Amino acid sequence: MPDPNANDWSTVLASVAGAFPRLDRRVLEVFLEELFRWNPQLGLVSKRDTPVVVGRLIEQSVRLWDFIVEATPPEAARLRDVADIGSGAGFPGLVWKMLDSELQVELVERKERKIAFLERVIARTALPRVTVTAMDLRDLARREDRKGSLDLAVMIAVTDPEDLAAPVERLLRAHGFFCFLRGRDQTAPGEQLGRTALRRKTERETTHGRFFLYEMTPTE
Repeated sequence: MPDPNANDWSTVLASVAGAFPRLDRRVLEVFLEELFRWNPQLGLVSKRDTPVVVGRLIEQSVRLWDFIVEATPPEAARLRDVADIGSGAGFPGLVWKMLDSELQVELVERKERKIAFLERVIARTALPRVTVTAMDLRDLARREDRKGSLDLAVMIAVTDPEDLAAPVERLLRAHGFFCFLRGRDQTAPGEQLGRTALRRKTERETTHGRFFLYEMTPTE
């Protein structure tokens, strides 16, 4: 049966664009159209209450970016090279690009069909400085040319951030940042992520869960 939510993207567009006029409306429209078109086959987001879920994910992405900017002045001025780990449906990476057109956004995704979706959105919107890296994060971190190449890495998936701390550490520049979301029922990470140089800078309790920001603070 056809997905009853398949044509509801225009409703989400009106709601989100009204709530967050900072978002690039042209890109947002294409993004939502493609997301609702692909979702029934790929399960990019929940197939139940899709408009509600998508609206929440966009709001979450915007709030997360605002949290980072507020927590890192004046460092935020240099947050240019950003990687969205396990990007999937493009949250939060594509939403962040709609907020700041100057960002260099790398969408790291290893699942073929999700990669195809992300590439389709980028092609249709002609977004500059957005790339899809079809690779597992750990494989990416092993590349010598990528060592210390990022200002900021982010993830909103359910993976334990300590499991990814070592490869993220390798990819970040000195005093780069690692940001992620944890649910209220999930264990809060420690002041330091494992044996890495990633140390907690700040956190915030929100309606979406808890935002955490860790800074790469290597020993001089």
